[in-house]
Amino acid sequence: MTHISNNPAWWPYIKWCYILNYFIVASSTAVVYDWVLTFAQEFELVWRRRWSFMTVLYVSVRCVGMLYSLVYIVANLPVSITDVE
Repeated sequence: MTHISNNPAWWPYIKWCYILNYFIVASSTAVVYDWVLTFAQEFELVWRRRWSFMTVLYVSVRCVGMLYSLVYIVANLPVSITDVE
């Protein structure tokens, strides 16, 4: 049987979680929007040039950032912990 707490002591924490989630969605949207806007410029300046150490560093940081974002979003997807669907 599922136990649902209606304890008012949890309300500030729940409100903080909502605000945090809104911030995560807003910042993720801004990052994806930036990636879309700058992709043509990145393709011209990075991917079509001869590879150097700085190019490898740039691509590494870019890929690690995307991978981290994806893993963070997937890891924090809402999962039901009850038997009721």
